[in-house]
Amino acid sequence: MNYNERKFNMDIAAVCGLREAVIADFIRGLQVTSDETTYRHGYFWVKCTQKTITVHIPFLTEDMVQHSVNKLVEKGIMKVGVFNDDKFDHTYWYTFTAYGNELLDDSRCFD
Repeated sequence: MNYNERKFNMDIAAVCGLREAVIADFIRGLQVTSDETTYRHGYFWVKCTQKTITVHIPFLTEDMVQHSVNKLVEKGIMKVGVFNDDKFDHTYWYTFTAYGNELLDDSRCFD
């Protein structure tokens, strides 16, 4: 898959929407490849700014990302936390719930 292509999970798209499915796939990819990960409260978390998401998914604005992440949280697919040592660093950390992992691991993806 080249840079101009995006993959998304069809089950997450059915539950939340296409934008949310694309963001979930991006976050899942970061969990596997990023150096900014930690294990807390029984989950593997990955640190990522909303700006970084818009750089990698340029057809989304930061407001769209924020709305979509909130929707993923409301639907019980994702969790958001802040685990930064610097009190001025408000960058979010993301992880998937058991339900989110089930959708991502046992479903159909379209690319």
